[in-house]
Amino acid sequence: MFDYLLYVTEICKKLDFPANATTCFIGVEKRLLRNETLAQAIEEQVDRFSDTDTYSLGNCLDVITDLAKANGENVFTLHFIYLLHCLPKAHAKYMARGISEDLWIQGLYDLKWKLLECMTCKNVPGTFVAGWYEGMLRVGRFTLGRFQYEPFGTWGHDDVTLPCGYTVTRDHKVLHMHIPSSGVSLTDEVRNASYAMAADYFKDYFEGGPVIITTHSWLIYPPHKEFLPADSKILKFMDDFFVTEQEDRGGFPDDWRVFGAYADLPVDEWPEDTSLRRAYKQRLLDGKCGGSGRGLIVMDNGVNVTKKVGYFKG
Repeated sequence: MFDYLLYVTEICKKLDFPANATTCFIGVEKRLLRNETLAQAIEEQVDRFSDTDTYSLGNCLDVITDLAKANGENVFTLHFIYLLHCLPKAHAKYMARGISEDLWIQGLYDLKWKLLECMTCKNVPGTFVAGWYEGMLRVGRFTLGRFQYEPFGTWGHDDVTLPCGYTVTRDHKVLHMHIPSSGVSLTDEVRNASYAMAADYFKDYFEGGPVIITTHSWLIYPPHKEFLPADSKILKFMDDFFVTEQEDRGGFPDDWRVFGAYADLPVDEWPEDTSLRRAYKQRLLDGKCGGSGRGLIVMDNGVNVTKKVGYFKG
């Protein structure tokens, strides 16, 4: 029988989880040692997800939700425990594919960021977005520096010719990029280092051609230029992309990303302790909304050439 108590204890230490979260998770593991029926039911869902491609993580999490309610465990906490129990088999898959141990460990840190989000927004150790981890557990999402990348799918939108002269077609391969809430500042050096790492790591995927990165995020919402401070690193991040689409959404659906648990309060009670919070609070008080943007980056020879006019015509 796999020693999950020892394994979870080691993961908590390796990823430097908050002490109260570590205590909570170890407590759950000890209860599982006394509740063989629950432990076996969780293990069945680990095998169900990990040993086949038939069941989605969401299907398994539905079962874990029912188990949590039936056994008096917090749903967010037991979801997190389930993810931790899925890690050993996922690790074996990474190693079997020749992926480095360092890349595996870097990917694990996303668990910490989601844990901290849950503790901030829900006041409990765990995760309220456990389904997000299907990509990572299926060896489909990789952390390279500040950002995460998924090498699957195509652009899937209208053809677009970028300022650099490169045309991204609907069927063009892309890297889907995600921005974890790690707290690492979006400086020029940090952003460009991650893009360059991704371009190098996935160069074979693009068969020697330019590496195309795309993201869809609240961080590249074009109206940010209207209300964020001129020195905002978010504006610099936005400028890395050629934004192809703007989505305006009622209110600010991503308010929890900026305000944490305060997002549950009326807007006029939101804190103003950072420039970002002040800017968004005022925008909502002015009756305006938040939203998101979709954008593209073209990497060539390790450099972001997206906005270098005529680069591919020289």
